[in-house]
Amino acid sequence: MPDRVIVEVDADLSDLIPGFLTHKRADVLTIFDAIVRRDYAKIGRIAHRIKGEGGSYGFETMTEVGRSLEHAAAVHDDGAVATLAHQLLNYMDRLEIVFQPSKD
Repeated sequence: MPDRVIVEVDADLSDLIPGFLTHKRADVLTIFDAIVRRDYAKIGRIAHRIKGEGGSYGFETMTEVGRSLEHAAAVHDDGAVATLAHQLLNYMDRLEIVFQPSKD
């Protein structure tokens, strides 16, 4: 099995994380579909959302990949978009989430 990626997430988000990750997987599948249709505007919108939401939930790598995806969409680089989308799926497949108590 590939190396796990351990991410510490605030326990207050524990109810939201499964749905969030399900939606991000769906977003990646939409990106693959958009590549075929050469819909760079859609890819850019999804990438922008991934970039913003990733860090909000504690997934900094997701934010970094989203930033790169957004750039690849802007320059219409199908190969980079596909590679980055695969990287994002691979990242999510390897996630091991450790919930940390709130720091309130």
